[in-house]
This record gives sequence, C-alpha cells and structure tokens, in this order.
Amino acid sequence: MARVVAVGGARDGVGKTTFAVNLALSFVKETRERVLLIELDRAGAGDGAALLGLTEVRTIADFAPYLEQLTSETVGPYIAAHPAGLGLLPIAPSPDAADKVPLEAVKRMLELCLPLANYIVVDCGAGVDPFGVAAMEKSSGIFLVTTPDFNVIQSTRRMIDQLQQLQFPQQLVKVIVNRLDAAGPITKELVLGRLGRPVLVTLPKDDTLTATHAARGTPFVLDAPREKLTRHYDELARQLVEKGVLDQLGQLARPQDVGVTDARRQVIADDKAKEVAGWMKSRGGRGGSRKGEIDARTGVKMLIHKRLVEVLDLKRLDRELANNQDRDKVLRERAEVAISRVLDEEGGTITDRADRKRIVKEVLDEALGLGPLEDLLADDRVTEVMVNGRDNVFVEISGKLQKTNLSFTDDQQLLAVIERIVQPLGRRIDEKSPMVDARLPDGSRVNAIIPPLAIDGPAITIRKFAKEPFKVADLVRFGAFTPELADLLRACVEARLNILISGGTGSGKTTLLNVLSSFIPEDERIVTVEDAAELQLKQPHVVRMESRPPNIEGIGEVKIRDLVKNCLRMRPDRIVVGECRGAEALDMLQAMNTGHDGSLTTVHSNSPRDAISRLETLVMFAGLDLPSRAIREQIASAVHILVQTTRMSDGSRKVISVAEVTGMEANTITLQEIYSFRQTGLDSNRKVLGQHMATGFIPKFVSKLDALGIELPRGIFAAPPMGPGAVASGASGPSHAPIPRGRA
Repeated sequence: MARVVAVGGARDGVGKTTFAVNLALSFVKETRERVLLIELDRAGAGDGAALLGLTEVRTIADFAPYLEQLTSETVGPYIAAHPAGLGLLPIAPSPDAADKVPLEAVKRMLELCLPLANYIVVDCGAGVDPFGVAAMEKSSGIFLVTTPDFNVIQSTRRMIDQLQQLQFPQQLVKVIVNRLDAAGPITKELVLGRLGRPVLVTLPKDDTLTATHAARGTPFVLDAPREKLTRHYDELARQLVEKGVLDQLGQLARPQDVGVTDARRQVIADDKAKEVAGWMKSRGGRGGSRKGEIDARTGVKMLIHKRLVEVLDLKRLDRELANNQDRDKVLRERAEVAISRVLDEEGGTITDRADRKRIVKEVLDEALGLGPLEDLLADDRVTEVMVNGRDNVFVEISGKLQKTNLSFTDDQQLLAVIERIVQPLGRRIDEKSPMVDARLPDGSRVNAIIPPLAIDGPAITIRKFAKEPFKVADLVRFGAFTPELADLLRACVEARLNILISGGTGSGKTTLLNVLSSFIPEDERIVTVEDAAELQLKQPHVVRMESRPPNIEGIGEVKIRDLVKNCLRMRPDRIVVGECRGAEALDMLQAMNTGHDGSLTTVHSNSPRDAISRLETLVMFAGLDLPSRAIREQIASAVHILVQTTRMSDGSRKVISVAEVTGMEANTITLQEIYSFRQTGLDSNRKVLGQHMATGFIPKFVSKLDALGIELPRGIFAAPPMGPGAVASGASGPSHAPIPRGRA
C-alpha cells in the first residue's frame, strides 16, 4: 500500500497546491517509483493540472457514476500521467463540478488508488474539509502549509487544535513554513513562537521562480534543479524517504498494540501502593489488585486524569460558567480540547483514531459525567442499572437482567460517580452516612450504598426516568391491563375514590401511579410528596415536594410525614404520595378521611390483603398506641380501591387484581375483587399467557359513578364465559376473549 502524504492549509493562498505538486515530483526524482498526486481542493479544482501543464485529465467526477464496477486494475490505465512519471487524479475539472461530487465517491477512489502507487500526495484544500479529512485518515503524514503572516499562523494553530479534536495524533501533523524571507521582519523564531510547536521544514521565499513556472505550466523542481527552493524540496523528499520519516509517521497512523513506558508503569505501581485515608484502599474495597496488572489503556487514562487536574481547573470553570445557559456544552468542549492535548503528551503510543476517540469520551464521561454509566443511561432499552462493585454492572432490558462488559477503573472512580450524583442535591455519603437516595437531573431514581455496609465495594441502583412518561395507551399495548380495566380506573379517579397501589419492588407501582394521576382533571390543585421526585404530572396546577435527609451535623431532616402534614395546609384537591413506608401512613389516612378524597399512594406488598396488613403496621410506626380496631376502621373508611401490580416471570408488569374495600366484619376489613388476571401458561418464547377478566361482582361505588354522570362500558363487570372457548390471550397485549355487553 502507498505511503500517503496529506497536504493542507488553514487558508487559501499559502501555496499548498504548489507545495503538493512539487513535493510529488521530488518523490519521483528521489525514488523513481510510482507517485500519484490526488487533488481534493474543491475551491482550486483544476489548479494541479494547470501547474503540470496537463489538459486531458480524467477526474473523480468522471469515475463517480461507475464506482460499483471499478477496481484498482480498471482505474489505473485511465489516470493521466505527467511525462516525468507523476500520475494525476483531480476531483473535478472546475470548482462548480467539484461541489457535486459525493463524499462517498472520494472515499471509494482513495481506496482504489492505494494499491496503484508507492507514494500518494493529496492536496486536501483549505481548512478542515470532509474530503480532506477522508484523505488524512489514510495518510502517513499530515503536512500543514503556513506562511510568515501572523494571521495565517493563528489560523494554522486553530486548525491543529481542530485536528486534535478529531483525534489525529499530533505527532502525525507537521507544519511547513512557506515563503520565509530571511531578510524580512518576521523571523523563523517568531514563527515558531507563535505556532507553539516545531516545524518540519522552512521553504525560502522565491516569488519570481514560482510565478514564472506556474505561468508556463512547468514545475520548477524539474526545470530549475539548481535553485535554492528546488534543493529544499529535494532534501525534504530525501529525508522523508531515506531516513524513514514517512514510515515512522505511518506507524502512528495505524492501529497497534498499546504499550506504556517504564515511567508510566512506575506511576501506576506507585498508585497501587497508596491508600486513601479511612476505610478503603485505592484499588478496592478489600484492598486487592484488580486482575493483576492494570492494562496499558487504563494506565494512560489514569495519567490523563492526573494531568487534566493540572491543565484544567474544572471547579473554577464550573463557577465561571454557572450562569451560562450552555454551561454543560461549553465545559465539555473545553475539557475535550484539554484531554486531547494531554493525550498527545501522555498517550503517544495510542495513535489509532478510534481508540483515541474512545479514550477521550471515557475520560470526559469520568471527569464530567457518570463514567461507564453514561452509555447505559443513554440507551432507551435499559430500564434499570445495577452496579454491584466496580467489575459487576448489570442492566434490565425488557424485564430481564443482563450483565454488561463495562467496569470502573477502581472503587475511587465509582465513589466519585456517587459523589457527583448526590452533591448537587445537598446530600452526602460517607462513613457516618453510608446510604443515600437521590435522583439524576433527568429524574432517574438512584440508591447508593458504600463500605463498610457494602462489603464488596460501592453499589448503585438506578431506576431510569422515562423521557416521556407512559400513557394509559402504552400500558394497554404492553398488556398491563385491558382497555375496559383502564376505563374503570379512570372512572375511579374522576369519582375521587381513594386508591392504594400495592406491589413488589420493580412491579410498576410508580408507573401506574403516574398514569392514574394523569386522569385527575386539570382544574384541580395537586400536591405530590415523594422521597425522590419521580412523578411526571402534566397538569398545570401541581406542587411537587421532596423529603430531605439530615445534614452533616445531623440536623435539617424533613421527613415524608412532615411534608404530608404540611400539604394539608396548602389547600390541596388531591394528595399524591409516592410511597408510604413509615408513620406518614397515619397522616395519609387522616387526610383521606377529612375531605381530601381522590388521593393516591403506593405501598410495598404482595397482595391486596397483605397491603391492608402492611398499612396497619405502618400506622403503628406513628407511636400513638392506637388499638388495632381503630386503625382498621380508619383504613376501611379511607381506602376505597386496591390495585395490585406484579412483575411476571417473563419480565412483563401487569395489574393482577383490582379490589374494593367494602367495610368491616367483626375485626376484619372486607375486600371484594372486581378484576383479576388469570395466567394460563407460557408460550414457546416463555412469554406469559393469560387474561384480565371481571369477577362478576358489581362494586358499591357504581351508584356514585351514576350520580356523578360517569359512564362505563356496558357489561364491564360481567364475568366472561368459562370453558374451552374462553382461552386467554398473550402477555404482549390485552385480552381478546369476548366480554358480554349489558350491565351485570
């Protein structure tokens, strides 16, 4: 394959086309091998042919319609050649024609040309152009031509930074200073000072020579071999060929095994030996090393993190950009530039562009985001993320748990992610308070626990927050319930019945609570109380409240119970409590019994009967020493509807029971099931088969619905016919069994 030299410039008029043409001819003179000049400068299309004095030239535009049929063997004979032996392939005969050439055609022609020559010089045009970048990706060296003009030099520096952000190794980028006047006011030293980096070669100014031969169409490296400028070109070609400079640069451009120097290994070894003050060693919760030695790529990332602290004060930048609307974007852009520069200094052996891009992204995510978790949080398929220590990251997709191949560098990185989550919320996690509930900016719920409570290292559980909350139609489509059952629940909310949703962890309680809350009319005032705000109500009149843990001094805690008491003074039409898990259950029951009908909440339990027992137990946490009968009477008069959810064996979530609280008999609260889900088996893909069906019981609240003018589909409470013909539908959608019409 050819050694490719990509020639570019920050601006037009710096002489890059002249440089590309004459360098290519110097390669011909020096090597006597096959050399090809490819012209991708769209603004200067046709200039290369003019400098070489060629008139009939096939272009990429000519080949573009036939790319699928072309091979290197069929392209070769049609490439125009200069008498000296230099092949020429322009992009098009004119700038207008060049603008119509698709980028894919350019990429394909570059591939076809690689086997045709030993050396290929590509004129990439001015600036970072997509066509030029395509050539740079194939190059053994990127030569940027500049002139001793401070504005041009400044533009060149910016272009170098742009190439760095595109993850081209900076060792691959070489600067050529053209037209340097030894007697002029701008010296080589001034140019070097402004560039801030060494140059490959300086070419003396000789406008007469270049202009004369350009007008004749006779390149000066051929017609004026003894001129000083020609000797500079020939010497440059000799250095590139004989001393193997291009071969050395070519190694940078190719993917290779990543290694680290002895010095880098020593830094990593030093890090292993150090311990963080307190309860955790830097390499893990139990102080052990991770899989022996750290891989080289991780070592380079650790070095970049160290240097990044020196070259970029992220905390200071964060303060400076506090009032900037694009704060996150600007902060990320500045950090990306700094990381790319440090990578060139510390990660010189990592030169594959794809690998460099991955490292820059990973360091950015670790410095400004949530590290390896960023990709999982961006994946819409993932509903839950579980980190069981640095090496065990699991996700839930379609209700099933899967282990990922992601991991954290060490426990300190995992701890830093937890700190980044809780700090903006004013919460803390340390030895004194090793557990925390928090939420991400998008609303996703987070629980974290660290050693000494978490034996195998810090653990995080993230319940992802849907970008768009599920609507009732979504749950019907998922098979969580049927349209008839959805109508029934909507009617219960509109009739201001108090509803308790119960279910196990991850059974869909909060999702269902959000859907039921969406049925509340828009002209009512809603007050929500949650541990970590998850509800996404779209009504215009909503007040959201969130509990607060104690501060570092152990004061300032605001419990759910305090918020429930407070919301009673806020003139709510509806009270929605995300979850009752303590003494607030008593206050919630009292609110339901004192004119705040239509309230909704959730509780952890495995069945409607268990939900009643659980609620009774939670009321006892209030410490008022109430008799059991008094508590049960409170529950029986406050709660009207119990909705039970569960996660099935195939990962799907379903409403499996809707029951009415009908009163008390002796000391027992009586329930009557209205709807239930009956599972009939599993299909060939292990998906649950079953049917939502009415039990035939007509609830007491029907009269209230009639009085309020709330209509339900006729026959909604009629039990379906039993027998072989009443086989259920699959779990992926609602039941298709016939529901008899006419009120039961």
